[in-house]
Amino acid sequence: MNVKHLIAAAALLAAAASSYAGQSEFVAPDAGFTPALTRAEVRQQMAQAYARHQMVMQQHTGQDPVYARGERTRQEVRMEAREAARQRHAGDVKDIYFG
Repeated sequence: MNVKHLIAAAALLAAAASSYAGQSEFVAPDAGFTPALTRAEVRQQMAQAYARHQMVMQQHTGQDPVYARGERTRQEVRMEAREAARQRHAGDVKDIYFG
């Protein structure tokens, strides 16, 4: 009697385990989702949020790169670099960066 119960239990477990092993059809997680805004509207809202400093620009997103505008002109930056180089090389011959 015990042997029959063990065999029946083993068969039942095997049948239950095999039913879980089958892969069902894939359903995307967002299958029934309908967006309220278009992609262009989302980009426009993000640009407005960046302009109002309500949102920080993300880096490496791969889309719509926006570069920060500097407050100084290119000529001012170049003049500052020349002045820094001149001050650094102003006579310290033993400096490792001399020359």
